[in-house]
Amino acid sequence: MAGEGGCLGFIFLVLIEGVLLLSAGMIFFGGIRGTVAATVVLSGINFFVHELEQFWRWEFPLLLGGIAGVLLLLVVGRIANKSQVVTGLVGGLISLVLFGAFITPIAGIILWAMVVGTGVIPKDKKSQVLWSFAPTILRLILGIGWIIYGNILTL
Repeated sequence: MAGEGGCLGFIFLVLIEGVLLLSAGMIFFGGIRGTVAATVVLSGINFFVHELEQFWRWEFPLLLGGIAGVLLLLVVGRIANKSQVVTGLVGGLISLVLFGAFITPIAGIILWAMVVGTGVIPKDKKSQVLWSFAPTILRLILGIGWIIYGNILTL
């Protein structure tokens, strides 16, 4: 019986990690809506693994982080949209992910560069290039932050 509890605990942790990775993906691909959805998912995990007293101790920082993430994405997205570089960049990144998911990474990168590699190296000012990458970098940082917070949440 003791072996089964250890196995179930391990399976539970693997499932939680999968949910956290999906939440990070929702943030990366969904932006503001994905951040809200990931915050709801983490709130559900928090509710599932803690009693009511500890739930609120973890929930307030989680909600504040979600609100801060949404506001940051909104502000950075508006600033980046002024540069008009973001559309090509986001299209290029999404096509890289799709090609890389279905074809080996090296072949995916080669095909992506040949077919839809627009937006990789914008020919604008350096500040416009930096702002065009800012939303993507912010989404990555928020996704990684939610994975870390979720792992700490389940300790």
